Amino acid sequence: MEFRLLGPVQIWSGSDQVSLKRRQERLLLAVLLLEPGKAVAAQRLMELLWPDAMPTNPRRALQVYISRLRTVLEVELTSGREGYAIQAPLGSTDIEQYRTLVAQARQQDDLEQRSKLLTDALGLWRGPALADVTTEDVRQRLCGGLEEEHWAAEELLLTTELSLGHHQELLPRLADLTAAQPTRETFAAASMLALYRSGRQTDALSVYTALVRRLDEELGLEPGAEMRDLQVAILRQDPSLDLTVPSAAPRELPADVGLLIGRDDVLEELSAALLGPARTGVPAVVCLYGAAGTGKSAAAVRLGHQLADSYPDGQLFARLQDVNGQSLPPRTVLGQLLRSLGVEGSELPESLEERSALLRSRLADKSVLLVFDDAIDAGQLRPLLPAGGAVIITSRRPMLGLEDATHRELRPLSDETSAELLGAVSGLGSARVAEVVPHCAGLPLALRIVGARLALIREDVAEVVQTLADESQRLDYLVAGDRAVRASLDLTLSTATTEARRLFAHLALVGADEFAPWVAAPLLNTDEPTAAAVLENLAALGLIQLRRLTPPRYGVHGLVRAFAVELLQSVEERTAVELRYVETVLRLVATADGSIDHAMATSVVVDVGEERLLRGTVAAAVAGSPWLDVEAPVVHAAVLLAARVAPRTAGLLALRFKGFLAVRDLREMWISVLQVARDATAHSGDVDLEADLDRSLWVVHAQSGAPPDALVQLAEQSLDSAVRSGNVELRNRALEQVAWGAQLRTDFDRTLEMVDEMLALAGAIPEAASSTARALSTRGVTLQWLGRNAEAQADLREVLALDKPGNRLHAIRLVHLAKCLLDSPGLGAEHLDELYDVVGQAREIVERLGDNLGLAYVENCAGTAMVAAGGLDDAERVLGVAADLFSRHRDESGEIANAVGWARLAVARGELDRARRELGRALQIASTDLSRFEVERQRKLLGLPSRTS
Repeated sequence: MEFRLLGPVQIWSGSDQVSLKRRQERLLLAVLLLEPGKAVAAQRLMELLWPDAMPTNPRRALQVYISRLRTVLEVELTSGREGYAIQAPLGSTDIEQYRTLVAQARQQDDLEQRSKLLTDALGLWRGPALADVTTEDVRQRLCGGLEEEHWAAEELLLTTELSLGHHQELLPRLADLTAAQPTRETFAAASMLALYRSGRQTDALSVYTALVRRLDEELGLEPGAEMRDLQVAILRQDPSLDLTVPSAAPRELPADVGLLIGRDDVLEELSAALLGPARTGVPAVVCLYGAAGTGKSAAAVRLGHQLADSYPDGQLFARLQDVNGQSLPPRTVLGQLLRSLGVEGSELPESLEERSALLRSRLADKSVLLVFDDAIDAGQLRPLLPAGGAVIITSRRPMLGLEDATHRELRPLSDETSAELLGAVSGLGSARVAEVVPHCAGLPLALRIVGARLALIREDVAEVVQTLADESQRLDYLVAGDRAVRASLDLTLSTATTEARRLFAHLALVGADEFAPWVAAPLLNTDEPTAAAVLENLAALGLIQLRRLTPPRYGVHGLVRAFAVELLQSVEERTAVELRYVETVLRLVATADGSIDHAMATSVVVDVGEERLLRGTVAAAVAGSPWLDVEAPVVHAAVLLAARVAPRTAGLLALRFKGFLAVRDLREMWISVLQVARDATAHSGDVDLEADLDRSLWVVHAQSGAPPDALVQLAEQSLDSAVRSGNVELRNRALEQVAWGAQLRTDFDRTLEMVDEMLALAGAIPEAASSTARALSTRGVTLQWLGRNAEAQADLREVLALDKPGNRLHAIRLVHLAKCLLDSPGLGAEHLDELYDVVGQAREIVERLGDNLGLAYVENCAGTAMVAAGGLDDAERVLGVAADLFSRHRDESGEIANAVGWARLAVARGELDRARRELGRALQIASTDLSRFEVERQRKLLGLPSRTS
């Protein structure tokens, strides 16, 4: 499916145009496609759809438009807490196609080919972007930057055509452009130059006169200095206006590496950045940064060679560190650069400022590329930067003080690319060295060392794998001649501060691939600002990588982690650091958990205390799920660490973490966290904690579709530990799980016996209302399955009256009532008002929480209710949305419920064979007695004959 936004908004599927009749739907689609994959907040969408006056219920209207788009589009349209997003394939919009062509053109040295690419790109514009979907004011808000890209591409095409000598052929296009943008000086300048080169000096000067008049009348401005200089040059018939051939210049780039793999994309991007539209007085600057061994210098040299022809006045190269890793003073580097530009030693000024000024003077009006390798910081670089041309920088960290620079991190290579590089260096091919790759952390330095040993020493691949697999031997092996990974790391660490060296060893405890700056505070037992400064010292040295800027996330690759682990073994205070760290994580997770309305109560209540070191992070953790979305891997690793050093803390961490994992349906992590914590706690003798973890394990295995026998065993285990704990509340909750286990076996008598026991215990529990609601909910669902629908409805309505509204459990119980109403004699038709209300409440909760599995159930109930109301087309659309959600969050009960919804829709349309097929499909999904019972019950409700009749 292709989306065209550069003009009237259109959707094409193959050779067919897909119709979207409503203007608001086309606008909604366009807004989401302007940034594919990025969530757009519902409030912003509503403001754009209705800029003047909103309808009575704009959110509902927006949801209707979203639903309609889902029925039309062949791509995924997702919703969540942050808003709505379209997951369109790369290159499916004409904007992306346009930008790709322009980027290719900017890096193209062949002027003819560059002209063709730009012509193709500009040909995609069919008129103003989003021309037919909104007001001009809203269109400008959305597309102002895009249209500026359009004019910038036109400028590049004009420059290219003029360089090719096509000045006469350009004149008609220039007339159109200057008419469309009469005050754009670059178009006027191109028109003047084309006319002058065509022998029409008077006409060229007339263009300038018209521009002066237009700028004065409309803007009260005068033309810029470049335009004034061009007018004077035309009056003088200056030879510089003719096409010229570049003169000889310094060529200082080191020899290119013979083999550079896996860096094509970043080089292409940086090439486009350097070759983009120039800004007066500002050089184009790119910075390649990353850890030691990632191949920054090799990539920078390759990029320099690729662009050399675009900078005919020369290429200068300077290393900014000496052989001992010490920073070279800018004054020294300036002396080197000026000598390369022909300044004699005796003519070099003494002061830094004078040398910097002389460099700018020598490079003024010249097209020169400068490559600076191993920069320390922005302060070292600023005196070295000219007022134009292009600059390539390598560094171990982003040059944050260079705001105009384009920064790109060179990360470790992927396994596939690493195998390709190692296979080429060793001469063995990627397949034979595949097992070696995971132990090299994707570092080109390590890969080249291993490759050299395999090629020259002819070591056996299996023996190399065995050596590298041992973390204690890995760094010992990675030595080849003057190259050694440990030596490189050790030398780097020796230049760090004392606190940074201590933190580096402690970071081995974090255990996650990425982590936020706050982890450093408990590891050092200091406040956040102090810890962040120490962390920044490690980042500056490339020992850790700043993986993301907002929010900041750091990472440590495998070989550096092995070095940290070595150092950690000799840390005397290790146990105290471990305990302080996991207790800090517990306090933060407890803060976040308190903001998530999951209603998954924890019976073990412990005051974890106030977090004093991390007040800023505590404020962030109050956001709840969004904070844990980022920090989940760190918390998971902390549970594993706590299980070894502090079992009770591990259990408490797991219990405060589980609600988030349930809402986000992160089943694998959910099971891992609870099982590790439960195993550690079982050996510590903390029965209350063990019982709470047993109960929680049953919940995650139930949501994950564990076999009935396993769930029954887990329920009995939960009941056993609850009885041993003597905690009545835990016993009541365990009885609920035993009841559900009986349901799975369709032993409804046993289920109701458990309910009676739960109700008897409820009076002895302080929170009697919630315990009663739990029992009535179980009984209500059971009575529904037994066909006692009126009694079931009564129980489920009472549950909602006892319940605390607004949380995830309340949404689940709203869905239970909705499903019960849909199983009434009229299949929900007699309860439509209540159904819409119940489903609407549940939808608000799950969308707010970002609970996509819950949303799947809500959409299923909504679609089935639409069948009862006779809205069959809408029902088909909504059931399709539910099916898509269930496909991404596998859930047997939900998938069967959706198959039943499709069957009801088929019956309503008189398609009885299809209805039987849908129920047959549901029966194939069913893996438990209860699921099979449910399919048969629904068949009877629909009045369909059994498969054997």
